[in-house]
Amino acid sequence: MNASLKIAVLTTFVAAFAPAMADDAPSAPPVKSPKAQMDDCMAKQRAAHNGMTEKAMRKTCQSQLESLQNHPSVPVSPNGTPSPSDSVPPSPNSPPPD
Repeated sequence: MNASLKIAVLTTFVAAFAPAMADDAPSAPPVKSPKAQMDDCMAKQRAAHNGMTEKAMRKTCQSQLESLQNHPSVPVSPNGTPSPSDSVPPSPNSPPPD
């Protein structure tokens, strides 16, 4: 009886604290280096815009990455411009939309 009580208490502690110990993984994906981000962007630009020049793709990617660095919470569309304003919540000081 005494051994089964110890096992029950130990099992309860393990069950209670296992989720807390298992949550050691980072919640956000690791940040890529600027070169890796540029490589990913260039690959996406090549896939989306077949006739675009390398220089134009690089310029688009640079503006997109710069926008992400300056405003990480603003989503950026594949062409390097901020996404439509309906995905960004309005500021409290802005007038209501028409």
